[in-house]
Amino acid sequence: MSQPLISIIVPCYNVEAFVYKALESVYQQTYKNWECLVIDDGSKDSTLQQIELWTEKDIRFKSFSQENQGISITRNNGLKAAKGEYVYFFDSDDLLDETALEDLYSLIDKDVDIVVGKNVVTVGQNRNITEYLEHYHIPLKKITNNNKELIKLIVEQPIICVAWNKLFKMSFLKNHQLVFKKNLLHEDELWFFETFYNANAIVFNNKPTYYYNWSNMDSITNNFRLKNLEDYLHIIDYIFEKYYINNSNTIFKEFASIYLTHLQMKTIQHGYKQIDKKLKKQASEIIKLNFDKVEPRRTLMVLDLKLETLQYNFKIVKVLNPKAIAKALRYFESTKKMKLFKGNLLKQKAMVINKKKNRTINKVH
Repeated sequence: MSQPLISIIVPCYNVEAFVYKALESVYQQTYKNWECLVIDDGSKDSTLQQIELWTEKDIRFKSFSQENQGISITRNNGLKAAKGEYVYFFDSDDLLDETALEDLYSLIDKDVDIVVGKNVVTVGQNRNITEYLEHYHIPLKKITNNNKELIKLIVEQPIICVAWNKLFKMSFLKNHQLVFKKNLLHEDELWFFETFYNANAIVFNNKPTYYYNWSNMDSITNNFRLKNLEDYLHIIDYIFEKYYINNSNTIFKEFASIYLTHLQMKTIQHGYKQIDKKLKKQASEIIKLNFDKVEPRRTLMVLDLKLETLQYNFKIVKVLNPKAIAKALRYFESTKKMKLFKGNLLKQKAMVINKKKNRTINKVH
């Protein structure tokens, strides 16, 4: 039985120190029917020359060059050029396990639109594992998306929001017109939501197939600025408009609402926390604008009781300033009596504000 073609899309920008080894790990794949689309996004170093060492060696490597346009447009250009039945995104400073494609493809069936690979962290571009990234604890089991229940899964389970190390059916991406949003930081966060929301079914593998190079400090994940926060809030606005406001299916709307609250909580717990102290005031203002605008309603109990209670309490205290909200969330998640007491004090303060605003928060049952 012939192997279907897998298109590997590799965006590159100033990665002369990494890209050769990254592409070598593609060359070493035990799964042989692949094409690797390597796109130089206007690098100012010798990245393109490193790429060409591989295009000269193996015709399965295809090199593209463009003016700098950012990772979203670069990936989209890769999708346009891809000829494969399946698509796999790979970052140019990381490494693949030699069985990565073979392992992920072995889990594909007619209903599965996404196979999610297991990721490990390395310090440097090597295969010396320092830790395992978040991965679903029940691998090798097909998980269907009846009524968008995959959203419940990714809210309840710690699963890393990245585009790489997932095998996507190209027909699935085309049928739902899924592309990366242009000129946006944290584009993987939106891609993660839209692909899981629309998939028929997914499956998680059970062994590491991807070595994430944590030590590349030029990576966007290691630099959080006001622009990062603004784009993160833009993602929330986008999901609110497309998947909540303009959604006529009440069940689907319920899951969109759950995810929006989840993202607003992450905005406080991760985004606001990482902002430089000098920018906290400005950050607080743009967070407040988003929180005032994006107010999704809930009617059904969907999550486990602990998470439903946390989301409910967050909705109460989101009228406070971000610093106070961050404290409240820490207190709500604590098991210590004094911290729970402090959390209730902040909750009572917020309830007074809510009453003045005639703002009601319905509790789901």
